[in-house]
Amino acid sequence: MTDLMRICPVGPEDLPVLRDLAEATFLDTFSSQNAPQDISAYTSVAFDMDKVRAEYENPNSRFYFARTGSDIAGYLKLNTGPAQTEQDLENAMEIERIYATRAFQGRGIGKRLMATALEAAQEAGVDWVWLGVWEHNQKAIAFYAHQGFEPFGRHSFRLGDDVQIDVMMRKKIAQD
Repeated sequence: MTDLMRICPVGPEDLPVLRDLAEATFLDTFSSQNAPQDISAYTSVAFDMDKVRAEYENPNSRFYFARTGSDIAGYLKLNTGPAQTEQDLENAMEIERIYATRAFQGRGIGKRLMATALEAAQEAGVDWVWLGVWEHNQKAIAFYAHQGFEPFGRHSFRLGDDVQIDVMMRKKIAQD
């Protein structure tokens, strides 16, 4: 199935689909492990259409879809410069979001999106790629470690009234 996958930049006409996909994948990933009121408080702000549009229009952010046939199997959001949620690393790129839809999990979507992120980092000439991952998401932490990421810090993430801890992980990008 992944042989037919394409990674495509998200276009402005795709914003409603991006918003819906972002919210759905977030809910699939985190709603069963968090209080409904915290999930609702977060999603009502994070996935507001105006906020999604502003993130998309930020010149330091890029979004990509993973498409298989007519289906969207996942998405990726990359940030550089001031768009990064933390500024701890010089000359870095953040993978802020990397999600596969539930229907496509386990089919290599995450690996393909990660490869896209690492190619973008190489092309941008950055020294580091980094991300934050919820400390209780052991499956994701293991995936990132397998991809060569190492922990280098922690930061807080507010989900409604719940302050959670993310493990910050980074990978050195070798420049040719």
